Amino acid sequence: MFKKLKNSLFLSKTNVIGSYLWFVGTAFFIAVIYMSTNGFTSDPCYGVGCPEHTFLLPMLASFGVGFGFFGITILTGIMRVLLKAKKWTPPFNISSWAVGFITFLITLVFGAYGIGSLRKASLMWNANYTGEELFNAVNEHRGLVGAQEVVIGEGLCDNLVSRWQAVKDEKQHEGFEEWIEKEGIQTNYGYYQVVELYIISQTPEDAIDFWIGSPGHKIQLENPVWTDGCAYAGEGYGVVIMGYK
Repeated sequence: MFKKLKNSLFLSKTNVIGSYLWFVGTAFFIAVIYMSTNGFTSDPCYGVGCPEHTFLLPMLASFGVGFGFFGITILTGIMRVLLKAKKWTPPFNISSWAVGFITFLITLVFGAYGIGSLRKASLMWNANYTGEELFNAVNEHRGLVGAQEVVIGEGLCDNLVSRWQAVKDEKQHEGFEEWIEKEGIQTNYGYYQVVELYIISQTPEDAIDFWIGSPGHKIQLENPVWTDGCAYAGEGYGVVIMGYK
């Protein structure tokens, strides 16, 4: 069997084609992550009911394809070397080694860029809009869709900076209900229902564009029942709280 493999082009063809498909799977995976994070500017939620849930299956599928063909490329490459199998001239004369190097390079560049962006290391360096600007952008959009503008609610602004800090510390999925209870949003200020929108973006306009592009966020952003609100923003991180009594 080994002699047959050595004298055939099977290993070489499988190695090269596997590397090409590994590249395609990796590129598609990066593209899905890029789209689901709005260009690496927001922290996604892929769970059921989350706005990015539709990206979950394509993300897992592309990861599986990329990882699978990565294994095939490595295995057939090792066997090619050990058996000194016949070499196949690939299309455009681009070898599996070249494709592998390009794939690793792209993964490293986008990995570093994505992590840095999500941590405000690259994309957020000049984002300096204020909570007032974000709040005004929310009201401007609500006006465009016929929803009443929300007014500043004292209770909703009570220690809102702590929620902003949670978003900045990447703990935005934790403790919202606890924060409401701790600050007495419902018990002390009488708010019947409260919603939170958070974002990592360059400008308030980018935040609005992201929210209206996400069905779940869009519903809350434009919900006509909200009467009061408050916003806090800094360093590219923004938090908007809205509710009604």
